[in-house]
Amino acid sequence: MSALPTEEPVDPFHTHLGGGPRTVTQLRAALTAASAADREEFEAQLGGLDLDGPEEYAALVREWRHRLVMRTDPRILAAVAASADPTAPRHTSAEILRDSPETGR
Repeated sequence: MSALPTEEPVDPFHTHLGGGPRTVTQLRAALTAASAADREEFEAQLGGLDLDGPEEYAALVREWRHRLVMRTDPRILAAVAASADPTAPRHTSAEILRDSPETGR
C-alpha cells in the first residue's frame, strides 16, 4: 500500500475548479487554437459586458471554458462521433440505468 493519498477520478465531462485556462489571455489563446469563430464570438460577448458586473465576467469565462472542453476533449469528441454513427449499438435509458449505482438496481 502506498503512503500517497488516492486521487479522485476526474470526470472528463465536467469542467473543474483549477482546470483549463486560468486567465483571459490563456482562454483567448486556447480558443484561437481550437476555433477562430469561437474566439470571435467570445470577444464579441466579452466586449459587451458591463464593467461593473464581475459576476457576468465569471459566468462568461465559465461558459467558454466549458465550451472549450466540449470541443477539444478527445473523449467527448469520440462520444459525439459514436452517437452519430448509424451502425453503433443503441441502448434505451432503462438498459443504461439498469446497472447504475444511483438506482441501486
